[in-house]
Amino acid sequence: MRMRPEFDHLGSAPVPTWLEDEGIADASELEPKPFDAEEFAARVGRIRAELERRALAGVLVFRPSSVEYLCGHHTVETAPQPVLVTAEAVRIYVPDPEVGRALATGSTDSIAHYAPSEDAIALICEDVARICARAEPGAGIAIEDRDPTVPPRAVALLEAAGISVAAGEYLVETLRLVLSPAEIRCMDLAAEATRRGVEAAYVASEREGVTDSQLAAEIGEALRGEADSSAAMDVIVATGPRGGVPHSSFRDIPLSSGPTFIEFAGTHHRYHAPVMVTVARRVDDLARRLEEISQTILATVLETAAPGKAACEVARAVEAKINLEDRDIFHFNFGYAIGLAHPPGWLDGAPFSMVVDNQAVLEEGMAFHIPASLRSFARCGVGLSHATVLEAAGARVLTGDPEPAIRVFADGSG
Repeated sequence: MRMRPEFDHLGSAPVPTWLEDEGIADASELEPKPFDAEEFAARVGRIRAELERRALAGVLVFRPSSVEYLCGHHTVETAPQPVLVTAEAVRIYVPDPEVGRALATGSTDSIAHYAPSEDAIALICEDVARICARAEPGAGIAIEDRDPTVPPRAVALLEAAGISVAAGEYLVETLRLVLSPAEIRCMDLAAEATRRGVEAAYVASEREGVTDSQLAAEIGEALRGEADSSAAMDVIVATGPRGGVPHSSFRDIPLSSGPTFIEFAGTHHRYHAPVMVTVARRVDDLARRLEEISQTILATVLETAAPGKAACEVARAVEAKINLEDRDIFHFNFGYAIGLAHPPGWLDGAPFSMVVDNQAVLEEGMAFHIPASLRSFARCGVGLSHATVLEAAGARVLTGDPEPAIRVFADGSG
């Protein structure tokens, strides 16, 4: 059982009357934790080593997935609930109604809470400044300046209080790129959910008259039926020519006889294993050409990606094998990092991709989605993909058919 955290009520509103010992103990035992205390201690230890290297007093983390990574806290509430990591403690800031979630899911040394009617960001920054002022004179605090969840006022308020603010440079997110064995187990379980979604997609797509919305609903039901978490992004179904426009999705129309592009992710404790599949009753020469390019991309990445290889080497190897035509759309990202993610998408962390301008080296324990999605603009879309994890021997496929191809049904002519 975890030690009880300390509580500090910020602001002038009354302390909640329901926050008493029995309720605190009950809330703390509401949910089993996906990781043990040693896992969180190792994560925080790596952050503290980086803070010491940069001579920083602490890091204030707003990105919800990074908050969860550091202390386990997660909630459906979208109000900012940052965590402060210093050399001495891990402290989370939540509105009063979120104290229960912080107890049920989090592992922190202290919980600072405040009434929802108060100026939350002002109270948080005042408290952070007070704590950082105790550190070595002149030591600043890191905030991720490229995180859209950081309130714009936060930096100004801290600087006004005399605290130097340093760019976080994805301090937490970069460390998240290499998954621990416990995290990889979550990815494997997420992939099991993804496979249920793929089977539901294939079964539903065979029915005459099925709509794109019905297909998305049945995939979603398969994903959530045995799930402990929801995906950060909804199921995508783009049928017929709409599949040729990136990020189109269902609008309650019957599936085209041609290709229907489908993308989604199964999850386990918010670790995501995405996949792209394509179904059709008839496949013309255009769709076959896009399919062949997708297959080449997937095969070449799997042949090339391995620990010790530069990301740009993988990208160049694939680019050398593919040729596009005038109306073809492709993103030239041959694999982007995946793992723990919160809405709005499963690309939720440091931007690390297999692209030609990324000279960083791939490491064992990294996980990637290989999104071989090709579109002929406003005519057709074909997507095939793998979610993978890098092991010593190379990339291990988590999701995606062993021999990826458009699934053509028995009554098709393709």
